[in-house]
Amino acid sequence: MSALRTLLLSNLCTLVSSGLLYAESGIVKSFAGCAGRFSAEMEHAWLLNDPKAQDYELRRGGFISLLEATTTADNAEFVLSHRVNSKHAHARLLQTATFASDEVKASAARRTAKKYLDQCNLLILGGV
Repeated sequence: MSALRTLLLSNLCTLVSSGLLYAESGIVKSFAGCAGRFSAEMEHAWLLNDPKAQDYELRRGGFISLLEATTTADNAEFVLSHRVNSKHAHARLLQTATFASDEVKASAARRTAKKYLDQCNLLILGGV
């Protein structure tokens, strides 16, 4: 966990020094969305007793750390709203992927959820 936290803080320092962090807070929105998505993945993994839950929890914690470092009084309401909305949308994808009787819908939901997580993982150096 310490290595992941160090890596995340290193990424944040790079973003701050390059000025990208303040480019209309797009990266903050991405952090909020990813924190929400990994929250949904973690809870879904708990529901299914999936051992990946711990990994999702670590990734979620990393994005929460990034959010804490980048959220201001001016954007706090938006950040929380976006995080919660992303979590609910991702949870719906996971529910469809797992429990839908229509395999076409389930497969599409699985692919979409994976695509979103892959985008989140790209925000982290060494992310897979």
